[in-house]
Amino acid sequence: MAVTLSEIADFLGCQSSEVPGPEISGVKPLEYATAMDVTYIAEAKFLAGFETSKAAAALIPLSLDPPGRPFIRSRNPEADFARLTRFFYGYTRPANASISEQVSVHPSATIGEGVSIDPFAVIGANSIIGSHSSIGAHVVIGEDVTIGEDTVIFPNVTIYHAVKIGSRVIIHSGSVIGSDGFGYARDADSSGRPFNVKKFHCGSVEIQDDVEIGALTAIDRALAGVTTIGKGVKIDNLVQIAHNVTIGDGTVMASQAGIAGSSSVGSFCMIAGQAGIRDHVSVGNGVILATRVGIYRNVPDGSVMAGSVPAMPHKLFLRAQTLFKRLPEMLDRIRKLERIVQGDRKEKA
Repeated sequence: MAVTLSEIADFLGCQSSEVPGPEISGVKPLEYATAMDVTYIAEAKFLAGFETSKAAAALIPLSLDPPGRPFIRSRNPEADFARLTRFFYGYTRPANASISEQVSVHPSATIGEGVSIDPFAVIGANSIIGSHSSIGAHVVIGEDVTIGEDTVIFPNVTIYHAVKIGSRVIIHSGSVIGSDGFGYARDADSSGRPFNVKKFHCGSVEIQDDVEIGALTAIDRALAGVTTIGKGVKIDNLVQIAHNVTIGDGTVMASQAGIAGSSSVGSFCMIAGQAGIRDHVSVGNGVILATRVGIYRNVPDGSVMAGSVPAMPHKLFLRAQTLFKRLPEMLDRIRKLERIVQGDRKEKA
């Protein structure tokens, strides 16, 4: 597909330069752009790189002076760049959606118009697949599952019974939605030997519209009630979300982050890789959790949390945590004492 610069500007609702440039057949970052690609420039410091690049044109901020090459003015060049990646490289759907003969669809299941289902997928009883959704090979969808329209589920995803998934959701390969949470009660037999008693989960999972879930991510069903993933949430690969967790709209989570049971994360948060949130903790709206941070208490709206602690005996850890908060105050006291000692030495001299 090749389009003109003005057609791209119309698609984005932006204004292009009078110099039209060549037809565009792709969109790439500055360092990878070819003579048929449009790129983007977020700041003036990248202009020199654009002038020496092979790119055919660039998205530039409204405030930037025009470069000597074709351009499109954009309120947010990076966001418009992202929109163009969908325009050029978005998931293609078969011209004639089809359901393979090698699938197992229960007679009571409802399949919407234009749905594509690849070989060896399984659709359980009373499940509903919304129109124009795509189900990959070896996907297993349990009983009483509801999937909205235009949702893409890649191969080898497992969705347990009674899960609700919205429209325009993307679930990547190997993810598991709706498995039992990690819940056990500790008991002991007549000899005092401890053992674990499983808590079977009767709740569900609800994934709202426009969510993307990375590969090999697990989202557990609620013990009772619902584990909820809000609208527009973006979850990376290898993320663990436990039973009865609630994640607010627009939050993003990087790889290997984990949220323990019955915790909540607000809207539009940013959770970095390997961050961990313990059970029954509330994280407010707009919170940023840095890499490997551990959250043990409630976090107010708008907070930025950072820092990690090496493993140590728990009592020592609690003492260290208490002292850590007082380090700035203790440093001020030490400096005051140093000045007093140095003053006494000068007087004696």
